[in-house]
Amino acid sequence: PDAAYIKDDGADPEKGGPGFFLSILYHYVDQMEFQNMLFDDAIRLFLSGFRLPGEAQKIDRIMEKFAERFTRQNSDVFPSPDTAFILGFSVIMLNTDLHNPSIKEDRRMTIESFLRNNKGIADGGDLPEDFLRGIFNRIKENPFSLKEDDEAREKADKDKSANTFESLFVFEGPSLFGSSAEEKKREKLRQEREEMMAAAEQLFKKKPTTKSLSRKGSHGSSVAASTSQNIDSVSPSDVVKPMFDVTWGPLIGTLSQVLEASSDETITTLCLSGFIYSIRISAQSGMSLARNTFVNSLAKFTTLGSIKEMKSKNIECIRTLLGIAIIDGENLGESWSPILQCISQLGRLHLFASGLDSEDQFLQSDPSQPKISESAREMEESNGKAVLAAVNEVLIDKVFSSSVTLSARGIVDFIEQLIAVSDAEISGDTKKGISGHASATRASQQGKVSKSNHGTEGPRIFSLQRLVEVADYNMDIRPRLTWSQIWENMGNHFAKVGCNENAMVSMFAIDALRQLSFKFLEKPELTDFNFQRLFLKPFLFIMQNPGSREDIRELVLRCVDNIIRTLAHNLRSGWKIFFSILKLSSSDTGVKIKTLGLAILQRLLDEHLNDLCPPSADGDDDGDDVKLTASEISLRNAHVDDFVGLCRASLSFIQTEESENPLPIGLSMRALCHTACYADLIADKKILPPVSGAQHSDPHAACYTFEGLPEKEMLEMALWRPLLDGLASGICSSASSISGGVGCLVQRGSTMALRAILLRHGHLFSVAQWSAVLEKVILPSLQIGAESDTTPVRAISSESPSVSSLDFVGEPLPLPPPCNDEGLQKFQAMSQSDDGSPSRPLGTSELLVEASFADLRHGGDGNLSIAHSLKKKDAEKRNLHLQPFPDSWVATTAPIALGMLSDLTHANFLKLGPQSREILWPLIAKQLVQWSVGFSEDEKKNGSGDADSCRAVSRNWTPCEALVRVSCKERSRMYQQVLATVPELETSEAQGWLRTLSTNLSETLMTTVELEDLLRVEVLESKLAGLGRFPEKIESHDYLSVIPSLKTRCIASHCLQQTIPSFVDQFSNLASEEEIVCVLETLDKSRLACSRARKDEDLALAFQEAFFDQWGDGVEEVEAALKGSDGTGHRGSSEIFFLTQEASATRAIVLVLSYLYCKRRHGSDTSYDWDAEKFAEPLLLERMEEVLSEFLSSEEKDGLLIDPNVWRISRERGGQVAYYCTSFAGVVVDILKMVLDLDACKFERQKASLYPALCSLIRVQSDEIRHLVSD
Repeated sequence: PDAAYIKDDGADPEKGGPGFFLSILYHYVDQMEFQNMLFDDAIRLFLSGFRLPGEAQKIDRIMEKFAERFTRQNSDVFPSPDTAFILGFSVIMLNTDLHNPSIKEDRRMTIESFLRNNKGIADGGDLPEDFLRGIFNRIKENPFSLKEDDEAREKADKDKSANTFESLFVFEGPSLFGSSAEEKKREKLRQEREEMMAAAEQLFKKKPTTKSLSRKGSHGSSVAASTSQNIDSVSPSDVVKPMFDVTWGPLIGTLSQVLEASSDETITTLCLSGFIYSIRISAQSGMSLARNTFVNSLAKFTTLGSIKEMKSKNIECIRTLLGIAIIDGENLGESWSPILQCISQLGRLHLFASGLDSEDQFLQSDPSQPKISESAREMEESNGKAVLAAVNEVLIDKVFSSSVTLSARGIVDFIEQLIAVSDAEISGDTKKGISGHASATRASQQGKVSKSNHGTEGPRIFSLQRLVEVADYNMDIRPRLTWSQIWENMGNHFAKVGCNENAMVSMFAIDALRQLSFKFLEKPELTDFNFQRLFLKPFLFIMQNPGSREDIRELVLRCVDNIIRTLAHNLRSGWKIFFSILKLSSSDTGVKIKTLGLAILQRLLDEHLNDLCPPSADGDDDGDDVKLTASEISLRNAHVDDFVGLCRASLSFIQTEESENPLPIGLSMRALCHTACYADLIADKKILPPVSGAQHSDPHAACYTFEGLPEKEMLEMALWRPLLDGLASGICSSASSISGGVGCLVQRGSTMALRAILLRHGHLFSVAQWSAVLEKVILPSLQIGAESDTTPVRAISSESPSVSSLDFVGEPLPLPPPCNDEGLQKFQAMSQSDDGSPSRPLGTSELLVEASFADLRHGGDGNLSIAHSLKKKDAEKRNLHLQPFPDSWVATTAPIALGMLSDLTHANFLKLGPQSREILWPLIAKQLVQWSVGFSEDEKKNGSGDADSCRAVSRNWTPCEALVRVSCKERSRMYQQVLATVPELETSEAQGWLRTLSTNLSETLMTTVELEDLLRVEVLESKLAGLGRFPEKIESHDYLSVIPSLKTRCIASHCLQQTIPSFVDQFSNLASEEEIVCVLETLDKSRLACSRARKDEDLALAFQEAFFDQWGDGVEEVEAALKGSDGTGHRGSSEIFFLTQEASATRAIVLVLSYLYCKRRHGSDTSYDWDAEKFAEPLLLERMEEVLSEFLSSEEKDGLLIDPNVWRISRERGGQVAYYCTSFAGVVVDILKMVLDLDACKFERQKASLYPALCSLIRVQSDEIRHLVSD
């Protein structure tokens, strides 16, 4: 009484407002605690407070709410509330069956029947047998109370008590009251006779009068048939069946013969009454053979299966058949088939009677198919008018509208036969069951001549229309459980018809599905139920059917679009079907279908996002999930499941593989923008992570995440992983995506999208989450992309490490502007002003992706602050830089992808403290090493160890020169970005990063130098073995194929050494003696190895041979070319490679030692814990003297300066390069600049050793060197 939903005393409950009683139900259920209860005990408790109502819809809603509550509080018992819902009904039926006294003992349900009835209800699987047996045994021993059972039990108890009372006073002799047992028995018989007479009298009073029975017109035989409603409550099977089983054969023969021969109305009426009662007896007695025989015989007497003139008795047979359908439909079973076939033909005759063609003429898709003859048409029209005058069309409609009164079994039988008739109509063969012959069309198609008189038929949709009506009638009054069984058959039929080869037939089926879907979805679905998903499955089946036509698939998408626009607020489990359909549209053969599918997704994002991801009351996730109720947990997990389905639908539009029907590039780029929108939703907590269910074994199942994380972080990544995996697949896509001469658009676009998302929202990730993202997503995709590049770019080799032949390789993107950048805001305003653009504001990463794509589309320089100036109307005037190898992943995508790692390090990793340096940096460094050096021997043996890689990584893969240059260049850029942030870090952290970077660089360079040395030895030994110098030691093989790898290693060493000058100041300032010594020793080892290699004549000859072999000349011509005097002898020389590497190593050594020796020159006040100046002085002086001495010697011997940067050997007419002077000129300049900065004391101390060399440099043919010497 004190509850908020109870009205004042005396108020009419029916006036409590809309939904008042539903709210009472919800309050009642929410007060129930079913946690850890047995399922049958939960039902017992649930039903203890009220009586189940009689209406099926009310029972359905009540049990639906119970199933939802029980499943939430016992999530480990059933896979879904659907299972609890079905089993709840089954338990109630079991209780009634076992304990209702009106059910005979031998007909009660057995344990085997109970198990069989509940097979496959657990989402397609079976519940444990022990679980079901336990329910059965407990219900059998201890029933729970139901109203109808109580009424039957009270009546039985009353009879039993009366019998018991009488038995107390029955004796052999006279009783206590002077009555014998015989007298008592006679009295009881008399009472029973009186009761029977009274019941019979009541029945006779209800019987229609003779006058009404003789009434003509539309009520003639139907009224006579209505007496079948007045049947005795006792089942006739026990009394009548044995007699009827003997007599029905002769009876049907007699009735048929008399009906066929006689034209007398009275005899016809008597025969038809015989048919009515025979069908009724056989139907109620379960005699299917007799029932089917009578119904089929009566159907044939209608002559609807043939084309001939109808008589009055034929029309009376039609009316009788309709009356049987309306009154006895409950027990007709498969006998519905001939009845519905007759009704189908009635519909056809009505069209002819109205002067219209039958729909089969309209729906006929084959013009060559023969049409109905004129005489047959006249006959059909005449029959139609006769039938239309005698049989009211309302009577036909009542057959279908009366389906609402059928039981669950009866409606299933009715719909099964209606579907069968509809199927026959569509195939053009609807008379076989009522004429005994197939149609002429079908017979002719089978190469037979039809002997029947009926005409040619095309496809018809009469029964399909009626099926839609029946679905409409029954949808809202049937319990969901019953409706699911009904719709399973209906849905399969609609799906089959939807794929029919006749366009108009299939379109009608799909439109009917759409109308029914609109009505069904008007009723909201409770959480965790799947009725919507089951109802909408026919749409998915049609899309999946490979035989469906493109226009039909388009119509399905239009239906999906209409439903989303109108009823998105009521969609729950139906989202899964729609996302699957949209995903299928991405792989469709038609471009129009693909475009429409993505347009629907775009509209969903722009207009219905709140319906899919409703704003949550617990908008932030900082609270403890334990505080959430079971309902909130279930709802949140459902939202996550839907959100992931939406993400995967968009990701399916990103072309990741080559296909015969590729996606338009514009669709892929638009889908990439969707991913940024989804990332913004996650970051803004408009979609919250799941509360439970995280798993990392099945990528296609719900809550797929990364393993090895804390539980909360695993759940958070369940939202991110589908997005990240999808973008990673786009990065390493094998599909060609060239537009306007610009290549790898999907690959680059995926990289840009992932970069934007991680730069804007990477601060949300912990170190452990970053580690998982790098190791499982980003780095494998980069490696796969690099390995999948088979373009000629991999084979391009430069003639010198310092002069690249790969100038066409792209550049990394600059760091994006901040979110509040004025230029970005202008771009957003401009985007929203465009026609068709969403009115919603773009999220931070979505805005960044849109601006990046606009810049890419218009050939911008990556400066997104001015992206708003790139207008669409200027697209034709855009300045695109056409690429010579647009399909090369290495040339187009690798710089952006690797640059992303530098940007993430700068923007996110440096702020995560020492853990990022200890956990994340090794992962990035490993990728840099792989692209600079390749895989180590240990990695080749062990493999990648990455089970999440979508393709296998080849352990024998080695990076090409282009990738080496990209990697080394990005390493230098990454070092500069890190060092630019070092002043903002604590001293210990800054020193830690410098130590980490220098150690990594030293180890990488050492590995490269060692590998280079091994390759050099392999080339020489193979060449010598080929010449027969070491036949017993070395097996000869093609050493020329090793030369490109050796050159690449040399270039890698050179590029790595060039990295050092970019951060020599910070490195020398903060590094310890041990770290500096390590770097210097590595550089010196590289220098010495190159010095030896450049002087090796055998190696020089091998380089020359490889050069000519590369250009197609045979080795035999090499000697002649080398002896020529045309100046080509220097082409392909090994000297330029190794001198360039030696010079870069020497320069790095000189710069490091110069800083240590002259640190005051840089304003450093660093106090080393070791004497850096003393350490550096002898090493620096030694390098200086060696370089200057050899430079002067080479310049004097070979150097003739022809241009400011290149010395030539004067004796060569062709102008062969004097490599040492050209390579070491920069080193000499650095030495002279260092000498200029020496203080007077240090200069005086080194004057004796340096002065002669400095004076000699005054004659060098270089203005820059001479000016420095003069200074």
